[in-house]
Amino acid sequence: MTRRRALALLAAGALVAACERSDGPTEPAWGKQPCAHCAMVMSDRRFGAQLLTGSSDRFFFDDVGCMVLFLEERKPRAARAWVHDAQTGRWLDALAARYSPAASPMDFGFEGRSSEGVSYDEMRERVLAGRRGES
Repeated sequence: MTRRRALALLAAGALVAACERSDGPTEPAWGKQPCAHCAMVMSDRRFGAQLLTGSSDRFFFDDVGCMVLFLEERKPRAARAWVHDAQTGRWLDALAARYSPAASPMDFGFEGRSSEGVSYDEMRERVLAGRRGES
């Protein structure tokens, strides 16, 4: 192998590695990736959520309610969180997204949207109240 080809391969490898360490949302292995909270396989893209912690650990969730409970129970140093827009399939900043009632995989009852619905804080309070039996 020539020196030029070896350097080109190293550069390409570094570029691929840099792309994989993104601080933005990434796609889970749909149909294979288990939820970090309940371990259910993520299959319905409308309800997907993900969290990137300050220590660069990435967690995926099958329901935004699972992400809320994960954050409440483990209290990781969260850097960013995203939810799938149920209408467009794009990733949205979880704190800026709106949450509308929906029959979600774990029955927390919310889907993320770019508009229409309650705030993250309101959705979070409802998820936690339901867990405490306060519905």
